[in-house]
Amino acid sequence: MNMSNADNHVVSDTDTQTGSAALQRWNERGFTAAQKGDFEAAAAAFERAVGADSGDAKARYNLALAQQELGDLQLAVAGYRRAIDLNPQLIEAYAALSALYVELEMYEDALETAQLALDLDPENDDLYVSMGDAYRLQNLYQDAVQAFRQALILNPQNATAAEALHGVRGRINEQWRHVMEQERRIDNHPQDASAYAELASIYLDMHRYDDALSSANQMLAIEPDSREAYDTLAAVYELMGDREQAVATYEHIVEIAPDDVDAWDHLGTWRSMSGDTDGGIDAYVRAMQIDPSRITTRFSLAETLLEAERNEEAVPVYQGLIDQASELNDDELAAAYAGLADTYNLLERYDEAVSTAQTLLERYGDDAEGFYQLATAYDGLERYDEAIEEYQRAIDSDPVNADYSNDMADTLREVKRYDEAIEAARQAIALDPSLIVAYETLAQIYEDQGNSGQAAELREQAEMLKASDEEA
Repeated sequence: MNMSNADNHVVSDTDTQTGSAALQRWNERGFTAAQKGDFEAAAAAFERAVGADSGDAKARYNLALAQQELGDLQLAVAGYRRAIDLNPQLIEAYAALSALYVELEMYEDALETAQLALDLDPENDDLYVSMGDAYRLQNLYQDAVQAFRQALILNPQNATAAEALHGVRGRINEQWRHVMEQERRIDNHPQDASAYAELASIYLDMHRYDDALSSANQMLAIEPDSREAYDTLAAVYELMGDREQAVATYEHIVEIAPDDVDAWDHLGTWRSMSGDTDGGIDAYVRAMQIDPSRITTRFSLAETLLEAERNEEAVPVYQGLIDQASELNDDELAAAYAGLADTYNLLERYDEAVSTAQTLLERYGDDAEGFYQLATAYDGLERYDEAIEEYQRAIDSDPVNADYSNDMADTLREVKRYDEAIEAARQAIALDPSLIVAYETLAQIYEDQGNSGQAAELREQAEMLKASDEEA
């Protein structure tokens, strides 16, 4: 995106004739700076515009554009989402956010956002190009073809769509050549189980899961106890997201190879994802018995213990990781400190959480999770002003984390800073519209203000989301 062509991107209040005098003045200054390519000045001006009217969606959108030009991509994401929350009809914000999600390799979010934009503007060929890019980069080539074709139907002169379609078509043809070559090998050696494994791998790359599953089953028909066949089958079920079958397959694999640490680790993951946290824990423990030095399994075990609310058991696991500091890289050690602080907070051992989070921050500086766990501990100790400061640091370090904004809102409510609390809760909802607790937080803020009508509406939204989750 080239924001220097500001007339096509930045929205000036002169065009809309809305907002206060201060809002208009700062928007105009930002608009002028953007036209000159001075995005630092543009961002500063648009930030003042947002301060003049925090409910102005276009000022938020313009600020996000400037932040994106400056490389502050996470801030830009947060800004676009808040702009959409303020004005669900602001098509420019959807389009910019979708393209940014593609840049950040957040393809599902890109597709969801582009589809929301297309609901508003179904004739927008550039949105179909954005969708096509998201599909293409996930190797979902058939879907990409449909998106690029639709862009060309709407605008036959869209050169970007035409070039992309040509490239995707070439990749599809190449994949089918590989399929035919492998099919010929199988025709020549139909008893060669490994040939079916290669064919299944090609089909998985093409996202043709039923064909891959058929190839894996053919392997099992040839060699019923083949480890390679079950590995192929497990890979198919994992990519299909079939949790029940993935669990069953890995349970069979560990029967065939009881000392395979990778298989136990995968079994733990899929049991946990299926809701069997205790079974997942058992699998991780078995993996650690086979290989006590396996760092990833230790993290998985600790996280699953927390998920199962077996918090006391998680403490020695995280502490053991910290004790292995020489064997961990910086990211792993920071995660171990954050996990231990989180565990102490869950256990309401707040002083220990403070100490652990402070140690993390002393070692690694601006760590968002360190700030957040320190804020949570201060919250638990009713040291609200300190908590608010740390929540803000966490948000500054990771502005797209909805939990940070929600917890900030709740603490601001405790000290009766209601306007700020509403803004933080609204930001949490904008970042994650499915975050039920954020609706409940905002409802409580309105309730505290005596606005029972809005509180009731928000609680109703929360109940609808809960019902939707239960149905899913």
